[in-house]
Amino acid sequence: MTTMLDFYREHAVAPVKQDITDMEAHFQRRAFLYRQLGLWPMAIAGKSVLEVGPGTGENAHYSLSLNPACYVMVEPNEKAREALEVKFGTYDEVSIVGETLEAYQAGTTQQFDVVLCEGLLGLAGRDARGLFDALGEKVKVGGVLVITCIDPISQCADVLRRALAQQYIKKGASLQENVEILTPIFAPHLATLKSMTRSVEDWIVDNILNPASIGPTFSIPDALAHVEGRFEVLGCSPRFLMDWRWYKDWQPGNSWAIESYWRNCHNLYDYRKVEPEKTVEENEELLHSCLTIRNLLRGIEQKRDSGVAVGEFSLETLDPAWFGRGQQYLSLVRVQ
Repeated sequence: MTTMLDFYREHAVAPVKQDITDMEAHFQRRAFLYRQLGLWPMAIAGKSVLEVGPGTGENAHYSLSLNPACYVMVEPNEKAREALEVKFGTYDEVSIVGETLEAYQAGTTQQFDVVLCEGLLGLAGRDARGLFDALGEKVKVGGVLVITCIDPISQCADVLRRALAQQYIKKGASLQENVEILTPIFAPHLATLKSMTRSVEDWIVDNILNPASIGPTFSIPDALAHVEGRFEVLGCSPRFLMDWRWYKDWQPGNSWAIESYWRNCHNLYDYRKVEPEKTVEENEELLHSCLTIRNLLRGIEQKRDSGVAVGEFSLETLDPAWFGRGQQYLSLVRVQ
């Protein structure tokens, strides 16, 4: 199975850059995200921070502005690491490590107060649970782990765009040639996202052309069930997990958050809508439908690689302003 890292290295790309020309607006966005996750500025100040997969480092600008005592960046993609060296290579508190998470985890016993890992576990294209375990081992007891999750509901709109793209992609063409073909098709769609900070070209590379993006997902209930007894929920973004437990009658565990997910995950389908809670059974059916679409497309892409024609899917049938809520952020406190 192709992983994101395999694809990035094969094509010497790091399609994760953000437009942070307006640095003040960028910092405001990141501060809001951190507040949703329970990370106020003093939660970072003076602390040890590990960021796994920082890409080209735009988000690290904000984290570093909060004055951590040390900041380790683990980035195995050579193209992204070049950008990190340019931006942060002279910072005394920053260490840039050119290894995979697994190699880094095996080579050092150092643990951190805060571990950040965005955009990796949701579509790792490999053993997400193994990566999750490696991340968890780097968090001190009482420390915080931040990850991102993706499920078939939140990504359904992009999966259908990917299905549409199969009619236009030229087999045997270079990555850049296919990007140029798809840009005029999807640029109007992305233009409806007024707060978009990623380029159309990078979005196409990562969401449409990257084979790992149609691989297995890693959802919030996947994550919470896997770390039961070791980590407990601190926050999420969007903040839709509702906790009605009385603190005097508190019981450990994440079962409340998993049930809250199942009653609200239909709101991941279209970011423009927020609807009342539904039954677990209704949302399980929605997830099954979205997963069926995803699996069909994976089969179509495999057949296309074998020279089999792909059925037509009309551009006119797809609402250009429909996007799911993509990846969701989850912050967790290590309790054991």
